[in-house]
Amino acid sequence: MRCLLLCTLILVPSLAGVGQSPPEVRHFGRNILVAAGETVQSAGCFLCSTEVDGHTLGNVRVFAGNAFLNGSVDGNVLVFGGNVTLTSSAHVGGQVFIFGGHLHQDPSASEHPHTVIRPIIFLPVILFVCVIIGGLIVVARRMVRGPILFPPLPRL
Repeated sequence: MRCLLLCTLILVPSLAGVGQSPPEVRHFGRNILVAAGETVQSAGCFLCSTEVDGHTLGNVRVFAGNAFLNGSVDGNVLVFGGNVTLTSSAHVGGQVFIFGGHLHQDPSASEHPHTVIRPIIFLPVILFVCVIIGGLIVVARRMVRGPILFPPLPRL
């Protein structure tokens, strides 16, 4: 009973802040939609796309997907392996970083500082990773085979 009371007294102050700050949205393989009027702390997804119509207090990070910005992002926007679309009502407080994709910006949109790195720069990195993985496969196959066993010699 004392242990339960002690744990409760320790955990109650940490629960006081729960539900007061906006959530951080993280998804894997499922698209993120920050609806108009909705506020999130930050958004990040892997193998999916993000659409921001509301407000993001932090950063938006997308890996292998696209970002469609119609609302406001107070932080930076990072897209790795995808495109960024900025509409006329989009506002980005930080910078827009695009690795291996394109920036599509409405002509009437305000100019945002952006960095676009073309996909060709990743070719040496991809080749290097493929060589490493191939080497690991060869080593693993050699380890699995084990020593070569010869049949027993015939008795005389």
